[in-house]
Amino acid sequence: MDKEILYVVLPCYNEEENISDLIKEWKTQESKLYERNILLKLIIVNDGSSDKTLEIARGLENVNNNIKVLNHEVNKGLGEGLNTGINYVISQKRKGLLCIMDADMTHSPEYIYSMLNKLSEKNLDCVVASRYRKGSKVEGLSLYRKFLSYGARALYTLKLRIPNVRDYTCGYRLYKISALEVLVSKYNGEIVKERGFACMMELLARFSREGFRIGEVPFILKYQLKGGQSKMRVWRTIYRSMIILTRL
Repeated sequence: MDKEILYVVLPCYNEEENISDLIKEWKTQESKLYERNILLKLIIVNDGSSDKTLEIARGLENVNNNIKVLNHEVNKGLGEGLNTGINYVISQKRKGLLCIMDADMTHSPEYIYSMLNKLSEKNLDCVVASRYRKGSKVEGLSLYRKFLSYGARALYTLKLRIPNVRDYTCGYRLYKISALEVLVSKYNGEIVKERGFACMMELLARFSREGFRIGEVPFILKYQLKGGQSKMRVWRTIYRSMIILTRL
C-alpha cells in the first residue's frame, strides 16, 4: 500500500531559539507516523528572519532528507508564509495532508494523532487544534491576552458562524491537500491576502465558504515554552481583523 504524505508547513520569523527543538519533536514522531502508513515531510518557510533561523534551518535540511527550506529574502508576514508553504506543497502534485503550525514551541506535534483520527472518523476536510473544547487548556498566557482571545472568539463566532468551529485563530490545523487545491486554483495561488496573524481567520472563512467540512480537537497551548519575543502586534491584529470581517 502506498504511503500517505503528511506535509508539515512551519512559517518562521526569528525562531532561532525554537526551530531545532521543534524539528526534533517532529522527528520523534516519524516512526510512529510511518507505522500508520504516513510519510512525514517538513517544510520550513523562513520569512526574512534577521537572526540565525535560516542558517539553522539550512543545517537541518542538509542532514535530513525529509526537510525542505523555503526562503523569503525579506519579511513578508505570516500570510505570505502560508501562501508560500501551501503553494509549494500543491506544486508537488501529491495527494495527502498538510499540517500548519506555529514554529515557536507552543504547539506540540503529539496532537497530530487526534487530528488525524478526527479527520478520518468524521470524513472532514480540516481539523483545528482548538483552545475552546472540553479538555483544552491555555498555559503561560497573560489574563489580558486571554481576554482578547475570548473576545475575538465571540466576535468571529457571531459574524462568521462556521459550523463546528470555536477557535478561528489558532495556527495549528490539519487540511486535506485536495481541498486546498480548490482554494489555490480559485484565488490564483494567493489563498490569503492578509499579511498578519488575522490571515488564519481569513483562511478558515474561505475554506468554509467552499463547503468544506471542519472539526476541532482539544489541545493544550503551552505559551510558557515559547522562546523569544512574541511577533504579534495585538492592536494591529484586531484592526486588521475588523477589516477582513467587513470584506468577508
